[in-house]
Amino acid sequence: MNELFQIIPKLPAVRVFEFAKDYETTKELSDFCEKKGHYLEIVAFEDKIFEQIEDLGSKARRIEQSKERYNQRSMMFDTIFVSYPLERIEDLEAFLRKIYRMTKNAGDLILYTTPQERESLEDLLQELNFVAINPIEQPNRVVLTAKKLHGWAKV
Repeated sequence: MNELFQIIPKLPAVRVFEFAKDYETTKELSDFCEKKGHYLEIVAFEDKIFEQIEDLGSKARRIEQSKERYNQRSMMFDTIFVSYPLERIEDLEAFLRKIYRMTKNAGDLILYTTPQERESLEDLLQELNFVAINPIEQPNRVVLTAKKLHGWAKV
């Protein structure tokens, strides 16, 4: 996952958000953000995950997927990592719409999918005004990176 951190802008005051799947992945991202001085906010959709990550030092919260908004105080983020398995998301389109609303213009979205689900996920991202969608092939999975389209589209 370390190579994906290079997608995070090399600027001061960068805001990063993660939908966590486990301690190891979140620890890597937390250490990277701490070293670079980035603000990191982490959410967990499951109690088991939250119990693992709550003491990492970054801002960690346990939330429900059905929550109307995932960000607090209308904070916008430069980079959003979705390491949480997409197959456990109850409503993927609604989930991605909420992410779109909390991403800065030209902000990056990084998520993991299976080779079988890649094309349908790319289509959904395009429909929701994400652009520059690029796959990174890895063993047994595909990482998709996408940018939020500039503009005023209602998503």
